[in-house]
Amino acid sequence: MIDVKRPPLGINIFSKSPAVLLFLASTAALYFELVVIRYLASEIRVFAYLKNMPLIASFFGIGLGMILGRPTERLRRTWPILAALMFLLVANAWSLRLTHVPMPTFDYWQFTFKTLPISLLTLEYVFVVLYVLGLIIGLFTVLGGFVGEQLVALPHLKAYGVNLLGSLVGVALFTFLSFLHTPPWIWLTVGFLVLWPFFMRDIRAQVILFLVIVGVAVSQPAAIWSPYYRIAVKELPPVPGWSKPAGYVLGVDYDYFQKVVDLSPEFITSNPGAKINREALPHYELPYRLLSGPLQNVLIVGSGTGNDVAAALRHGVGHVDAVEIDPLILELGRRLHPEHPYASSRVTAYNDDARAFFRKTKETYDLIVFGYLDSHTMLSAYSSVRLENSVYTVQSLQEAKRLLRPGGTMVLAFASGRSFVTTRLYRMLSVVFGVPPLTYWTGDDSSGVEFIEGNLTNVTPVRDFPEIGSKLQDDPDPVVLATDQWPFLFLVKRTIPVSILLVLMSFIVLVAVICHRTLSLRDCVTAPKIHMFFLGAGFLLLETKGVTELSLLFGGTWITNTIVISAFIVMAMVANVVVMFKSVSFRLAYGLLFVSLAVAGFFPYATLDILSIPWKILTAGTLIACPVFFSGLIFSRGFKSCSEPSQFLGMNLLGAVIGGVLENLVMVGGQTVLGVSAIVLYALAAASYILSS
Repeated sequence: MIDVKRPPLGINIFSKSPAVLLFLASTAALYFELVVIRYLASEIRVFAYLKNMPLIASFFGIGLGMILGRPTERLRRTWPILAALMFLLVANAWSLRLTHVPMPTFDYWQFTFKTLPISLLTLEYVFVVLYVLGLIIGLFTVLGGFVGEQLVALPHLKAYGVNLLGSLVGVALFTFLSFLHTPPWIWLTVGFLVLWPFFMRDIRAQVILFLVIVGVAVSQPAAIWSPYYRIAVKELPPVPGWSKPAGYVLGVDYDYFQKVVDLSPEFITSNPGAKINREALPHYELPYRLLSGPLQNVLIVGSGTGNDVAAALRHGVGHVDAVEIDPLILELGRRLHPEHPYASSRVTAYNDDARAFFRKTKETYDLIVFGYLDSHTMLSAYSSVRLENSVYTVQSLQEAKRLLRPGGTMVLAFASGRSFVTTRLYRMLSVVFGVPPLTYWTGDDSSGVEFIEGNLTNVTPVRDFPEIGSKLQDDPDPVVLATDQWPFLFLVKRTIPVSILLVLMSFIVLVAVICHRTLSLRDCVTAPKIHMFFLGAGFLLLETKGVTELSLLFGGTWITNTIVISAFIVMAMVANVVVMFKSVSFRLAYGLLFVSLAVAGFFPYATLDILSIPWKILTAGTLIACPVFFSGLIFSRGFKSCSEPSQFLGMNLLGAVIGGVLENLVMVGGQTVLGVSAIVLYALAAASYILSS
């Protein structure tokens, strides 16, 4: 009887080179992981709060696919349909009224409106989230199968090295496209081209994927995509008799972001009926109406499109340093702002994170203005961690205070209305400056609050703006201060929100059902595979901790995420090469791993600020990824001698799911819990190794 094998998935040139197919599959897996995380958070806003759930789902799918091995013909043919369901749903989320599906909880402050009973909200919320996560699992199970199929065709360590190299290229590719401000249909086109060899002979699949690209492109023709945001720009209605635009409205990820308005004396005097402009004026005028005396040097962080900068120039400030993290919003300010503040010779614009700028600048200032920075939408494509904006912590405010000249003043604006967030900011400023801030309700955008700290001895009463309410009083209720260790400004207290617990529990049930139907527990629960499982769980927590630590050094920018992810992959690749040529002792590697975890946990990364940028990146990346080198030695040593490489790597990725679930404990115990949890997981890995040896 003749054994008839199934035809290869790719064309002959690729089927003869499993290394090429493995490289492409690995590139596609990590590339689409980043695409899904970025795209979902922008279009279905609930995933901006559930920041790590798409990551966990994709890891589970890839791990499951690797364990199952080569996808069946039926499953492979299903992938284009899953891609269509996923990406066309996301692209049309606004039309389907999914963009602002609210979270059925009140322990996390969010910009959504709840109009249904809590029971119906819960059902809608859980259904939408689980449906999307199910699609993600399906997509990545097939991609994981592509990877697992090729892993068995190469020597173990060579295959793992190719897998890591492909992952690194996937990170670089999506980073490059994001910096070019490309839209989602370009992301999908590039991703589908990477997968083309796997669907070369399937004309039906090619037609479906082409239609997906067209559907995504047609659904969002006017959106602009920066490295951080989906941006929509709308011009305000023209004012009769005024030749220039009165302003624009910017929407970010379907949330209102900012009005770009003409507040020049000429416009306000000539157009007293321009309601939107008139309503915005008190907020930007308030600091300069309260403070007396000349201001020579002013720092504005979160300068956006330039309204705060224009206000400073109107009041004769000598020089303004304007810091904005998003390069496209900065460029829109240069092009669209009616007063053209960024064109002034008295303004220096910096495309940087506010926290990073505080650490780098050598200047001091008479006035520091915090614009409306918003950590709800401050979400990068690499958001594999649950980080709030580290600008709003006690330590950040202390760093900003150190930049004030004697007698200097700080102004912090926030659209938090009368909420616990306002109380938290009030208390934080009181702790940093030793006295309570002057707090004003400006009413700007319906919820604007301004806090004034510093030299308040010569404050001038504001009489010509009736919109400015009386000073707000401190709320007597207790509130937890946001710190670098616990940077959750929008979380009521140290707890995992009910809405997140609902999703976690539902997801765990879904995972259990899928595993029961597809995997043999007896085959998976062996000491060597459990060893791989706990190594994967520890790895994800190390990645989370790495981004956390370096965000305080470099700020919450792309460079931080790129440094951490790239450093981790490179360290794993170096460890893999070492194991190729040299026998490594498990006991020695584990000993050095725990030493490096202890050192990384206590090392003061802020001391690296004295280094030049290249040396700071190299040193910080090496230190933060050092434990990964030793865990990589352990993994590669075990992987080298395993009999089922795709299943062992799959179990490693399934372990990352547990690491992702445990990462939520950071909302209870703060950032320290990440390092402690990683040590515990690696201790369990060591114990499972001892049992397997």
